[in-house]
Amino acid sequence: MEKLPGMWRTELWHPLFVHFPIALLLIATLIIIFYRLNLLPKWYKHLSLNALLLLIPGTIFAWISIYTGTLADNVIGRVVCDPIVLETHERFAYLTAYLFSAATLIEIILHKWNQGIFTPGNKIRKAFAILSLVLVLGGSISIGYVGHLGAKLVYQQAAGVHQPSEDCKEFE
Repeated sequence: MEKLPGMWRTELWHPLFVHFPIALLLIATLIIIFYRLNLLPKWYKHLSLNALLLLIPGTIFAWISIYTGTLADNVIGRVVCDPIVLETHERFAYLTAYLFSAATLIEIILHKWNQGIFTPGNKIRKAFAILSLVLVLGGSISIGYVGHLGAKLVYQQAAGVHQPSEDCKEFE
């Protein structure tokens, strides 16, 4: 009788962590969009800080997801039928993490400027705000594509998925 594989296999750490940056970074992006485009009343000034408080852990979890994805790649990289999907998934994951890392740094700088620690000109502040908006929008598009590729790996190529035997004897 064949034994079922454990649930704490190395390749399963990646899906455990990957959903945190998806949720945190996409919500932060929505907040930044609404805040930057003045789609909310003026008394929502604190949303800038809320976006930053979502971006920081979201970006950290993005890098943790890349690390756990690399661990999973060492296990499943030889099993997938189309390794180009895996390589593209990894490339866009790095792009996503870099975009959100840059946006997080810019948001930290903008937050410090709003506290009066730095006093740049209004044009520089506006340029940073626009750059942050572009980075989170690009990162969100990239994270969507990374998720699409991840779904292709799991649902089309069964990456990291246990394939039961025909008679399912291992479940007895």
